[in-house]
Amino acid sequence: MKTLVIVAHPEIKESSTQLFLKEIAIKHEGITWLELNNASINNVEKNRSLLKENQRIIFQFPLLWYSAPGILFEWLRLNIKQTDDTWLAEKELGIVVNIGQAAKNYRIGASEQNSLSSLLSPLGSLANKLKMKLMPYFLIEKFEYLDEQKKKRLMIDYLQYLDLDQPISFEERQLWVISRLKKLVEVSKNDKLQLILNNVVEQKEKLDELKNEIKLIREAENNQY
Repeated sequence: MKTLVIVAHPEIKESSTQLFLKEIAIKHEGITWLELNNASINNVEKNRSLLKENQRIIFQFPLLWYSAPGILFEWLRLNIKQTDDTWLAEKELGIVVNIGQAAKNYRIGASEQNSLSSLLSPLGSLANKLKMKLMPYFLIEKFEYLDEQKKKRLMIDYLQYLDLDQPISFEERQLWVISRLKKLVEVSKNDKLQLILNNVVEQKEKLDELKNEIKLIREAENNQY
């Protein structure tokens, strides 16, 4: 999967959230990181080339005044045409959005009175107009309050959102982790990483055996009737 991450943030160098995500994304093959600014939004030839080269397009931004930052819509105005559905069709569009408060506030009857789905619906309409496949949005809430363990979890979830088909099954998550660990072990020759890899593989094998046993039991029960 080749993924283009288009980052719209008015003060990106001051954003701990975007710096964290950037550090993760730029280290992995198949992911292109594009920060929007006055220069990049006007480089139409390069932008359209990137859109054609990548199968998954990600719009990434903080929610500002209940919408994406204006620079994203300016980039769309300059770089996308309605007739582009001829080659954008069947590409995937994902949305990574970070908010500074709890997600539970964004629903009918809560403090913000609107759901995130309704606030992000203009981008959903764009995907529909261009015949793109809209992925479920990826939400990051209150990043500044996350501890190290939660940041590690976010790192894995974020990379899998960029890399894996949606929706992601538990088995696909397991295989993804094993694949990543194998690459790290090959490069680093780290004994501790090898032990972690061995443990993950062992746990997956045990889970697969348990699933097979449950399947056989169910088949046996069904054959009794």
